[in-house]
Amino acid sequence: MSYSFGNWWVSNMKKYLTFFVPYFLFILIFTMLILSNSKADLHEWMTSFNSPAADVFFHYYTYVGDWVPYLVIVGLLFYRYRIALFVLIAQLITGIFSQSIKHIWNEPRPALYFQQYFPTIQLHRVVGEHLYSTHSFPSGHTITAFALFLALAFYTTKPTLHFLYFVLALLVGFSRIYLSQHFAIDVLVGSVIGVLVTMVCKFYFDKLPLKWAHGSLLQKPIHA
Repeated sequence: MSYSFGNWWVSNMKKYLTFFVPYFLFILIFTMLILSNSKADLHEWMTSFNSPAADVFFHYYTYVGDWVPYLVIVGLLFYRYRIALFVLIAQLITGIFSQSIKHIWNEPRPALYFQQYFPTIQLHRVVGEHLYSTHSFPSGHTITAFALFLALAFYTTKPTLHFLYFVLALLVGFSRIYLSQHFAIDVLVGSVIGVLVTMVCKFYFDKLPLKWAHGSLLQKPIHA
């Protein structure tokens, strides 16, 4: 392979610095927090920053890591088939990784974990939010969000947008902690899976000619 994945990775890291620099800073901070605190203490501290407005915001925003990416894919069909196809592939492959790991580990979510080990501690509850009990590791919503926004970053050129995409993905991850659906480590590992798998997908996807995919629902595909 004349152009190795390593070279491609470094090239794209430089090209999308405003996404990857804050992302690696996030990894560093979360890793330090996880290593220096117990799972329960860290979760209790991170969910202590709550408010009625944040409850409403995160209750709805968390769906960006659920079904919203598929609405984005539909919208992209009107702009460029190739981008819509790549986002779809990244979503499907990261989804397979997410479900496979979840069912292998089957870790308890915060609601069940605190009920078992810290029954006297009452987690912050958001009205209308159903708390799940199992398959906590990793966070599927976080995987989905980082896969979506990194994929979109690959097809935009403005550094400010790359940074915005990172923030939007991070907010989905934080929403999972805020809503007590996941622990910090679930979100951290979920983000890594989302980013790594999407990077690998993009490396191989770029090798496909797919001339028909240069079109969209609003314009004819380019055959030459």
